[in-house]
Amino acid sequence: MRININKYIPPFLLGFLALSFQILLLREFSAHFYGNEVTYGLLLGSWFLWGSLGSISAKKIKFNFSRFITFYYTIILLFALCLITLRFSRFLLKILPGEITGMISVLIFSLILCFFISYPLGILFVFNTHFLKGDLPTVYLLESLGSSIAGLTVYFLLIPSFSNWHGTVIMGIAVSFISFLSFGKRKLKGLFIMSLVFLCFIYFFDFPSQKIYWKPYNLIESKDSPFGKLHVIETEEQISLYDNNLLVYSYPDLETSEESVHFGLLQNPQAKDVLMIGGGAGGSLEQALKYPSVKVDYVELDPEIIRLSLQYLPKKEQKTFKNSRIQIYYSDGRSFLDKVKKSYDAIILNLPDPSTALLNRFYTKEFFSRVKDKMREGGVFSLRVSSAENYISPERQNFLASIYHTLKEIFPEVVIVPGNSNIFLASFHPISIDYQEICKKIEILGLKNIYVSPQILLSRLDPFRIDYLKEKIYSGGKTLNLDLTPISYFYHSVLWSTHFRGLEKRIFSFFSNIKTFWILDFPLIFFILLLVLFVLKRKKSSFLLVPLMTMGFTSIVAELIVIISYQTRFGYLYQKISLLFASFMIGLFFGAYRGKKRKKIDYLKIIIIQSCFMMLVLLLILSMKSCPYEFIPFIFLLLLGFLGGDLFIVSNSLFLRVKKNYGLGYGLDLFGSFFGAIFASSILIPLVGLPLLLKYIFLLNSFCFLFLLVGLRK
Repeated sequence: MRININKYIPPFLLGFLALSFQILLLREFSAHFYGNEVTYGLLLGSWFLWGSLGSISAKKIKFNFSRFITFYYTIILLFALCLITLRFSRFLLKILPGEITGMISVLIFSLILCFFISYPLGILFVFNTHFLKGDLPTVYLLESLGSSIAGLTVYFLLIPSFSNWHGTVIMGIAVSFISFLSFGKRKLKGLFIMSLVFLCFIYFFDFPSQKIYWKPYNLIESKDSPFGKLHVIETEEQISLYDNNLLVYSYPDLETSEESVHFGLLQNPQAKDVLMIGGGAGGSLEQALKYPSVKVDYVELDPEIIRLSLQYLPKKEQKTFKNSRIQIYYSDGRSFLDKVKKSYDAIILNLPDPSTALLNRFYTKEFFSRVKDKMREGGVFSLRVSSAENYISPERQNFLASIYHTLKEIFPEVVIVPGNSNIFLASFHPISIDYQEICKKIEILGLKNIYVSPQILLSRLDPFRIDYLKEKIYSGGKTLNLDLTPISYFYHSVLWSTHFRGLEKRIFSFFSNIKTFWILDFPLIFFILLLVLFVLKRKKSSFLLVPLMTMGFTSIVAELIVIISYQTRFGYLYQKISLLFASFMIGLFFGAYRGKKRKKIDYLKIIIIQSCFMMLVLLLILSMKSCPYEFIPFIFLLLLGFLGGDLFIVSNSLFLRVKKNYGLGYGLDLFGSFFGAIFASSILIPLVGLPLLLKYIFLLNSFCFLFLLVGLRK
């Protein structure tokens, strides 16, 4: 029997386009909108929302073959146009390059961009089901397979070698060719040629468009590394390096480089072995070499940062990298601390504020404990965070207090230097920032500093300023910043929202003061009441569709929890995000295959799968505190996807016996994912923590399980 392969290509391409474009859009989005998990949540939530609405509303659009195939070319062109819109978003928002964007602006752009991509993708799912004459399980199976292949392709082929724009072009051309050769050779020849011409234009417009984006600054190089989008900017006599629109360093910037190093090393001028995590390329390494006995182990995650620095920084700074007293290690800072055998006289954390969950992992109790274990007798730990010169607002007070009290859990001595940046110094031995004592050490060492100098320190170390800062921080909330409860990241988001006078400030201020009952208990009670209402109505379809929405919500929240915990323990996520997504999609494919191959599909199967969801969430709860092997998160996502794929096929197969609505089950699955993505990433995870949120997810699934048992009697 001859199998017509061509009829199975469209649903495969649907999944291939959906996940590849989702990953590329996430990466490009993070490069423009501050790159924290709030923006991820808004984008993913918008993606799922429009996909859901597209799937549900597709029944109102008449299916025909020409319109069906045209959708594929249209989505490719729309995605390229969306990237152009995103690239020039700052002109629409009237902000400068590198400037912080408000949450409302991010949400609006998320909704607009995802409407033009995810909405037609949702419609295409239903169209594919019509194309395969109602065979929804096969469509879902092939879509999952396409997504799996897309995730692996992006991870292994595109991310290491191409920018997001170039990756989009490569994916678009590949899909266009496959579509043309399979089912559109003649009728859509013009659209095919137009797609190729436009995609080639996009390919060569990547760097010129970035030059326009960075005006009035002069962009001299752009590089998409596996760890982020890097930009080198030249302004008069200063070189600046940005990573995902976040300033890594400017050179020369003596104030930043001096204060990041000298306050720590002046506590132990005889220090020999110093560990510096990040920020050395901006001049901090040069400052550390002013101490004659110092040898620095410098840890930098991205080798491209050093390569670009060696290429564009002045020769004087380039020589610093080649100094025999500097040893450079390309590694994640936390991973390096876990593996290194030696101990240090001083450890300098020289990273940006904990504005993301990724950066927050360097400001937690667990990280500080690792630092303590690698410090010698008399050693000092130094970190720097942005602050305010004279006024500490309530939002900044909570942020600074969370870092102080977390440090205090590990180190008995913690002192804070006031200023536009606060320098936190921690040790097991007394620390002094007395003006006279600091000046005496500077004089003995013969340090020729500009900013950490007697003239400037006279004001900065004024006892009244020190006491004011102490009083503010000591009276702030005593919440600890933990790996699994990243509260400092949330407080920084609250602080970020104060840059804007609009709705985002009120939203974050509201949630920063809200009680846990209203964000966990109340929604759970509301869900239970809905289940009771469905039981009273006795509609058979409710018992088939509620598990799908619950699964969508559970899957995305569990997925986000696994991704963030993976990032916390094993390092940077920008490179691994596609592989983690691919693991889930591979599981989804095998789960859908299992569901499709079942000889008998009945209601009892839904109950069994739902109980497996409960057990999987319970296993995740038990494994949260200790996960020594990097492969375990991938296995969990694989199993999560497997259960999701199996449940989708079983529930939809039973539902379609009741009502021929191909898009409703798919839409409700995505709608559940929409709620999970929006609230979990931006509010629930940082505010209540991963373990507590998982416990409520377990309760949610337990009540869904009881609801299904009631349905067994109907």
